[in-house]
Amino acid sequence: MLVELVTTGSELLLGEITNYNSAYLSKQLNELGYFVVYHTTVGDNPQRMKDVLKTALSRADLVITTGGLGPTQGDMTKIIGAELMNRPLIYDQAIADSVQAWVTAHHGTVTMTENQKRQAMIPEGAAIFDNEAGTAPGVAMQGGGKNLVHLPGPPSEMRWMYENRLKPWLLKTFGSQGSIRSLYIKIYDMGEAFIEERLMDLVKDQSNPTLAMYARPGFVEVRLTARADSEEQAEALLEPLEEEVRSRLNDQIVSFNDETMADVLGREVRQAGYIVSAAESCTGGLIGSLITDIPGASDYFRGSAGTYCNEMKEKLLGVSHETLERYTAVSAETAAEMADGSRRLYGSDIAVSTTGIAGPGGGTEEQPVGLVYTGVSGPWGTLVHRDVYHGGRAEIKRRAAVRAIYYVVRYLVNHKNK
Repeated sequence: MLVELVTTGSELLLGEITNYNSAYLSKQLNELGYFVVYHTTVGDNPQRMKDVLKTALSRADLVITTGGLGPTQGDMTKIIGAELMNRPLIYDQAIADSVQAWVTAHHGTVTMTENQKRQAMIPEGAAIFDNEAGTAPGVAMQGGGKNLVHLPGPPSEMRWMYENRLKPWLLKTFGSQGSIRSLYIKIYDMGEAFIEERLMDLVKDQSNPTLAMYARPGFVEVRLTARADSEEQAEALLEPLEEEVRSRLNDQIVSFNDETMADVLGREVRQAGYIVSAAESCTGGLIGSLITDIPGASDYFRGSAGTYCNEMKEKLLGVSHETLERYTAVSAETAAEMADGSRRLYGSDIAVSTTGIAGPGGGTEEQPVGLVYTGVSGPWGTLVHRDVYHGGRAEIKRRAAVRAIYYVVRYLVNHKNK
């Protein structure tokens, strides 16, 4: 079954909000074996929305929209969808009662406004998806071999409605369409071209499963995908290719699927029984934030010293005044002393530090914006890495923080394998 996802709302086209809905629905629908073949975004313009939905219905079996189901005049998706499917809108008292209950519970008001009552207007004969996460109900219409589904736009409401209403409706109405399973391998210390050299013959010979590579911020992602009649069959197809790719990348530190480098760090230090700490300047605490995103990180992570100014580098970490004067705060020497100081401060086995220039100003020819020194101090001595990251301030900080965690993992793995 071919699917088109249509996200509505001028705020998406203006860049005011990020479109998370399409990514979420694509992933979920692929797991059910549905082919998502188009993503379209349209603003709050009646004629353009009508043209977009008309085109979508002409080329896809199932069209799913998100957004435009609220109470205001700009919420027109349901009205236009009903028109295209030749369904009059009728007042549904049960929906009106549920909207009333939600409004009372969340706002303490007894009477709905007139525009809130618009949400109880439902296309005649449509399947109704009541909304326990908000007020706007979803609907599904069928006719002429086409299927049009409207879901609310707020991501929390949309996800709740997909999982609790649309997914069961799809399985009941159409059954499983098979299964599309993907495995994602993230590689942090090898460029896309070098990875392709190792895997080129697999790329050329692919059919089912398939292999693709994508450059991501701070890593390269290799995606393995298989399609079969069942989840078990798809995973069986993936298994030989996964083993082959693993064997060719066995000297690389990788993470899988939704696993982050902080997950890998947690696994490695737990196995070794080590305690970790950090000292951060340019990353401003982001290393500690990423590490503590992992449940149970308190078992092995002592903390991160945020030493953004030179005074705190000296007082908290013991970085020498001479080092800061001679080499500056952004230097390999300072990064090394920061990492050593973090070990002393927290009594940790391994510590990581970052110091650099996140921008957008402050760079020079010798020290460009994006320059970051990362120090790793542990039982086998102190190492310092020099990197220059590109992008805006937030991206530089995130790249540096993820890379810092990677350097700790590599420090551990390199010595574990000796």
